[in-house]
Amino acid sequence: MSEPLTRRDWLRRSGALLGGATLVGPGALTATTPSPRRSRSPIRMMYNENPYGPSRTARMTMTKAFEESSLYNHFGASVEMKEILAKKEGVSPEEIVLGSGSREILNVAALHYLGDGGEIVANYPGYETLNTYAENLGAKVNRVRVKDDMSPDFPALRKAVNENTKLINFCNPNNPTGVAVGAKTLEPFCRAMESKCLVFVDEAYNEYVMDKGYRSMVNLVKEGLNVMVTRTFSKIHALAGIRLGYGVAMPVIVSKLEPLITGTVNILGLRAAMASLKDEGFQEMSRSKNLTAKEMVYEVLEQTGKEYAVSEGNFIFFRTGISIKEFQAKMEKKGILVGRPFPPFDKWCRLSMAKPNEMRKFASSFKEVMA
Repeated sequence: MSEPLTRRDWLRRSGALLGGATLVGPGALTATTPSPRRSRSPIRMMYNENPYGPSRTARMTMTKAFEESSLYNHFGASVEMKEILAKKEGVSPEEIVLGSGSREILNVAALHYLGDGGEIVANYPGYETLNTYAENLGAKVNRVRVKDDMSPDFPALRKAVNENTKLINFCNPNNPTGVAVGAKTLEPFCRAMESKCLVFVDEAYNEYVMDKGYRSMVNLVKEGLNVMVTRTFSKIHALAGIRLGYGVAMPVIVSKLEPLITGTVNILGLRAAMASLKDEGFQEMSRSKNLTAKEMVYEVLEQTGKEYAVSEGNFIFFRTGISIKEFQAKMEKKGILVGRPFPPFDKWCRLSMAKPNEMRKFASSFKEVMA
């Protein structure tokens, strides 16, 4: 009988499998070769960005889209983008809402559901944009702290829901912990809670997940449940500065949120996103490189005896043992920018993955700082 795979063996095999992908056509340029870019100084390991930048296909498409930049073609392109995303998710275009990054969709959801008060129940620490926006509107946020292993405390989340709760805010995989909840656990929770309030599931890091037990909650939207899912082109597609995200929800929800959108997405972003969706080779390369980078961090954390959460995103949350502000300052002196504080975990750091040579720089610098 064969020995069970360790996590590191699984990461190596997954990375090798993904790294061997090839494509025919435009995507072939990006399937195994990242865009040529010099090492960054300082090294950015704080915003969960894709260090390889947009795929070559997306870059070429953006360059061509400059020809449309003087025209109001973004209206028609938005319709086209909705149709593409609807086909991808298996829903109707009426169930898709576009925004300037997923952040705008989070904000308008808060505006619609909490504009006249009410409460949110949120997994904590988590992505705070929706919570903060709602608090600025006068809403109350009931933050439910994760368990010691960084997994969500579902019994406590259920208990926190009351007659004033209008929305449950849940990020999966979670930011900043990187922990992903499997469908067998999250789906029953969503089904039980959707009759009480909107269940909002932010899936910004969906494309990085390798856990076979994970599944998007879009299938619950297809069933007509009171669930909303958001995605972004800022992460694996590396279009953070272009600002494009989308939400998937029942048409009745989308029809209420769309009028609250404050602007329109630009033509370059729309064209780049369309191209990037087709460039599966670039996405596979990004996943492969990300797995390799995470393995390097896990190794140095184990060598230095640091506690960490196994991540399904493009970042790792780990205990430094010292104040995060002190750790930030020491790493900055080494030319590396690391993640911000996430209280009450003030001695933990969220570290974004970088390129191989940058990861080696981090490993050596981290050992020096910890020494």
